[in-house]
Parts: sequence; C-alpha cells; structure tokens
Amino acid sequence: MRITGIESLRGRGERVSRVALSLALLGILAPGCLPGSSVDRVVLVSIDTLRADHLGCYGGKWTETPVLDALAERGLRFETAISPAPLTLPAHASLMTGLDPPRHGVRNNSTFRLDAGFPTLAERMRERGLATAAFIGAVVLDRQYGLARGFDHYDDRMAPRRAAGEFGFAERTADRVVDSAMGWLETAPDRFFLWIHLYDPHAGYRPPARYLARSSHPYAGEIAFADAELGRLIDLVRARWDERRTLFVVTSDHGESLGEHGEMTHSLTIYGATQRIPLILSGAGLPQGEVERTPARLVDVAPTILALAGAAPIADTDGRHLLADPPGGHPPESLAYMETLVPQLELGWSPLLGVRSARFQYIRAPRPELYDLREDPGETRNLVRERPEVVAELEQGLERRLANARPVEARLTPDPARREQLARLGYLAGQAAVSTAELGQVGGADPKDGLAQVMKLQMAIGLMVASRPEEALALLEPLEGGGYVFDLHRSEAARRAGRAEAAERFARAAAAQAPAVSGVHLALAEALEEQGRFEEAVASFDEAARLDPASAEPIVGLGRIAEARGEVERAVSLYQRAADSRGASAEALWRHAALRIEAGEPAGDLLSRIPEEAIDQPEAALRLARAEAEAGRPGRALLRLKRALQLSPQSAELLEAQEEVRLNLR
Repeated sequence: MRITGIESLRGRGERVSRVALSLALLGILAPGCLPGSSVDRVVLVSIDTLRADHLGCYGGKWTETPVLDALAERGLRFETAISPAPLTLPAHASLMTGLDPPRHGVRNNSTFRLDAGFPTLAERMRERGLATAAFIGAVVLDRQYGLARGFDHYDDRMAPRRAAGEFGFAERTADRVVDSAMGWLETAPDRFFLWIHLYDPHAGYRPPARYLARSSHPYAGEIAFADAELGRLIDLVRARWDERRTLFVVTSDHGESLGEHGEMTHSLTIYGATQRIPLILSGAGLPQGEVERTPARLVDVAPTILALAGAAPIADTDGRHLLADPPGGHPPESLAYMETLVPQLELGWSPLLGVRSARFQYIRAPRPELYDLREDPGETRNLVRERPEVVAELEQGLERRLANARPVEARLTPDPARREQLARLGYLAGQAAVSTAELGQVGGADPKDGLAQVMKLQMAIGLMVASRPEEALALLEPLEGGGYVFDLHRSEAARRAGRAEAAERFARAAAAQAPAVSGVHLALAEALEEQGRFEEAVASFDEAARLDPASAEPIVGLGRIAEARGEVERAVSLYQRAADSRGASAEALWRHAALRIEAGEPAGDLLSRIPEEAIDQPEAALRLARAEAEAGRPGRALLRLKRALQLSPQSAELLEAQEEVRLNLR
C-alpha cells in the first residue's frame, strides 16, 4: 500500500515509502477496517476567504502564520486544493456533503438552503458515536441555511453589537469564536467532531491593531489574527488529548482576488486567486512534513475525514478519499468543478462554470477561457483558440459534472433585516429573477466586462449601509449600463436620501427592463408610498406579491398603507400574515407590536420573536420608542433608543427622539 505524489518538505524529489508504511501499520487505509479506526477526535477548521498563497507553508511572504505553518510541518499538506465556488454557503455545503453545488443545490448565499435529504459529514460522525459541535463566525452560515443538521450543538450567535463595530451582528471575530469553542471543549467527551468557522479574512479587513501594525496589508493582518487564535484552540486540544488519535483538518471555502483580474474581493470570477485554497491534515498518525502534489478538491474533505474516522461513507459523493490506495498506484485524474452564479442571480448577467485539471483551467463564459497553469499560473493568456482539443475534452468533463444537477426547489427570500446584514458583509444580496430552467445557463453579459461597475456598486451599497445615501446615489448615477439591478440600487439610494420622485424614476426604468421581477415593483411601490400616492402604491405592492408569493415585503407594505389610512384591523391582519410567512418578517412583527403597545395591550410575545439586529435598526427603534412613550413608559423608550444608538450613533432621528423623550420627562 502506498501514496503517490508525496514529496518531503526537506527535498522535493524525495519519495517516501515510510508514509505508506506508517499508514498501513495504523490500519488507516486498510479496506474494511472501519471498526478499528484510530481517530477519536476530529477538529475541522474552515478559515473563510483564505488564499493558499498567503500562508508561509504555501510560499507566502506577506503574512505571519506560524500556527498553520507548524501544523503543515507536523502533517500532510496538499499543494493544490480547489473550491467549487467563491461563496461561503455553497462551498461549505460542499465541504459538509462531498457534493458539488449542482448536486446539493445550494448555488448562492442567503437565498438557498441545503435540503434535508442530503446526508452530511456531521450526521455521519454523530452516527459513529462522536459528540458534534460547530462554532460559526458569520451570519451567512446560520442554522436557517441547513448546515446545523447533525450537530448536537450549533453556535451561530453573533457578537454583541458593541463588540462587532460597523458590521453589527453580521459576524464575530476569531477570538470570540475560539472562546466559545474552548468553553465547549472544557466539558467535551473524549470522542467528538468539532467544526470551527473563522470569518476574519473576509472583507472588510479590520484586524486588531497589533496585527495590522506588523502586516503588509489589513487582509494579511486578519489572517495572522485568525492563525494566532486558532493556535489557542489547538494548544488546548493537544494538552488534553492524545494527538495520535486526534485529526486536525484546516481548509477554506475560497480565496480573495485582491485586485487580480479586475476583482477586489470574490464571487464574480473563478480564477485561481479565489478557487485555490489551503488543505492541511495533521495528527492521527498521518505522515509529518509531507506535501501531496496530486490536486485535491473541497468535496474530497468529507469522504477523507469519514474514512479516517471509521464512519460510514456518504454514498454517491463527488469526492474521494484522498489517502486511499488507488488501483495501479496512480490517483485518478479528478477534474475539479467550479462555478459562480452570482453574476446571474444578483446582476442578471451570465454565470461562469468551469473545470480544472492538474494542468489546465477552463471557464465556460460568453467568451470562454482556457489557461495552461503549468506555463501560465497567473491565468493571463487565453488559449481557447490555440488548444481546441483541450477545450473539447474539458467541455465534456464539465458536461459530465452537470449531468446530475439537482432541480432547484423554491428559493429563500431574505427579509430587509437579513439583506441589510448581508450588505454589511459586502454581499450584493441581489434581486435578479432567474427561472429554474435558466439557472446556470451561460449567456448574456460576460461578468469580466462589468467588474469595474460592480466595484462601484459595492462601494455604493457600503455607503448606504453607513447611512450615506446621497454619496451612494452620486456614485451610482453616472454608471452606464449594468441593467435593471443597478437601477434598483439607484432607486433605493434615492429613496433613502429622501428623493422619492427620483426613486420612482429609477424604479420605473428598472420595471421597463424587467417587468417580471418582483423587486422592481416593490421598489416602485415604496417610492409611490413615500409620496403618499397610496392607490398606485397598492397596485405595485399587489403585483410584487403576485410575482413572488413567498416574499413578506409586499404584504408589509400593504400593512403600512392600511395603517396610514387608519385601517388598524386590516394592518394587523396583514402584519400577522407577513409574520407567519416563510420569511417571518421582522418588520411585520415590530409594526404589529407597536400597534399593540399604542392600544395599551401587551406585546411581549411579538417583541420576543424579533431578532436584535432588526429591533435595534433606527426605523424599528423609533417606532417602538414612540409607542412606549405614548403608552406612558418613557424609561423603556429611552432604553430602546440607547440600544439603537449603539448601532447607529450618528442617526439624527434617534438623537432627536432621545432628546424629545428626555424633555418630556423633565
């Protein structure tokens, strides 16, 4: 029994038969030896947005990563590992199922959920008798998206707002994630599966000052901080348990472009900067200081962990056990599948699909691309016309990967509070309408032609999140093209800036381009509502609801208009309908609660259902505080305003309301 393609860190040409010997003696690779597995504990770490080439053990010179470098020195490092998607949720769904996105059906953040019919790594580990726990660093992986299945404990609580800075409840820093995990480990049993998700390297980059001061870039500082915090957790595990029976696995969901190919962050391209990720296995008797040159994929991680832990495999995965002895001693050529549907789902442009072999990367796009990674690792010379035979072969491989794509079920419709959270993380939280038949079909605008526009759009969204809509609108108005999605964002910026007529104009422009998209009618309805043109607004809200029956937003809008007309009973009925919908609208809950408080009725049952990130938004806090003040409870009103000001300290409306309540108390 042997492993091919492994080279020593101490000499690249040195083949090491002792690797096979050590594994064979441990029985790790022997077929049919599941009951005798030597692994009692698995610590899986996914560090979000981590480029492989920014780790010292991968040759990076920009970042201090002594913990990960030492882990690689004590373990097995895969020189090339590929993620199937430059997106947190789809990539982690692949990590947990061993399936590529077309198979598990999670194609974007926030609007898809992993179906309960797919077995997960955590479920198999729990069936094996291990306690299972997960500690999550960002809202994009919270339990509503289906990854909590199989975990006895799934900690997706975000940091208190006072500790989370401008990003509110959207994420929590590595030290807080690790603190929570270490608390669980203090009383953990001897056999467990622990998943740690660290979000810090994701934009925006705000490492602690001491890491920023000694880093070449804030992104590098975030990585160094995550590395140091991970070291605390590893030290605790090693101090308490036998490392020979503990498996550490460290990887990422995707990388970061950092300006390469015209993209600053990730999600719109599938070049190596975002798709090549680290993969390190250590402990459990694995070889030390070795490098595996055969490419690996994120979908290979679950099958490998399950095999090493002696757990039952997940049937029919797209991945393989990376340490299994292949027939004939040569690992198969396993194409790595890649996709991003963000350009299609959020901007109405073409998606990008691709495959990567050991040597070539092919991208199916309106203008397809082929790169020889051996001669051109930076992917700068497109060889589509020069190597048609390679294109044909990789196209066949891509079609094989797509042949068993799963029909997409009804997608999730995030409510405004969740979209605001995602916007705080830099996601477009887009609004393009794509039918199931169109999903993943290449055609239309090529994303690489619009990257500069998207960068400005993301800047504008950031300005809106920071309550600077006038500046956002000034940035968006001169942009040419971009389609109706850009007009939707222009409409939102204008509405937030108090320019309802301009918001109406942009919404009508969007509706003319995409009349079948619910979001354009919703934007038009809100602009008309701002102008007091209620009859026209009702018609647009009704059309938005017809086009997207699962969305609660049009129903809430109809409730607001009913309130404005004094039709309180109808407003309550509409708010109840929206609150009971699949989206469970937070706005419907706090508006209904305000009506109850104003009527002198208890509203605790409604208030308890409202997420903190929604109830402390300025609009919600103002309405509820005024209701409390009118009900003769100014102390509660002041407390609510104080909490909201922690999130929005520059809000003139909140400050004015706070002063008004104080004056009335005197």
